[in-house]
Amino acid sequence: MAFALVWAVLALVAGAVLIVNRRRLSETITAERQSTVARAGARGPSSNVFLIVGLAFVAMGLFIIVWWASAAF
Repeated sequence: MAFALVWAVLALVAGAVLIVNRRRLSETITAERQSTVARAGARGPSSNVFLIVGLAFVAMGLFIIVWWASAAF
């Protein structure tokens, strides 16, 4: 059961980091893709991608916490 709580906390933290840093991550990946001359027009992921993935991680963490709490009582 402790493993589930650790996994839930990691999911919540990772989701929050993705949500908070989504624009910086998007801009960094886009800049890396466009850094070579051959790929000057390459596009990076939208910041919405990181928002969606971050929300999925937060939802997973909350689900695990609710599951753990309901199984404990």
